[in-house]
Amino acid sequence: MENLGKFATSDHSLLFWKINVGRVETNTKVIRFDYNKMDLNRIREELRSCNWDKEMKGNVSDSWDLFKRRLLDLQHKYLPKARVQGEQ
Repeated sequence: MENLGKFATSDHSLLFWKINVGRVETNTKVIRFDYNKMDLNRIREELRSCNWDKEMKGNVSDSWDLFKRRLLDLQHKYLPKARVQGEQ
């Protein structure tokens, strides 16, 4: 750090310093779902085949958990995964 002196009309000083910043290169692969290749028709078919009136008996929290679990299962079943280069 270097003190460049005071401003002409102030008691404040002007400071100057350099910061050396480096970055570490990583070569990680991230696995993500490839939504462009999902089988949306199959997902719709399976959702339509559910008897939601029968399945959604009980409280809202239990119904939400069941619905969410069903969607996640369909996601893993009908959405292919793709490896992409990790963000750095």
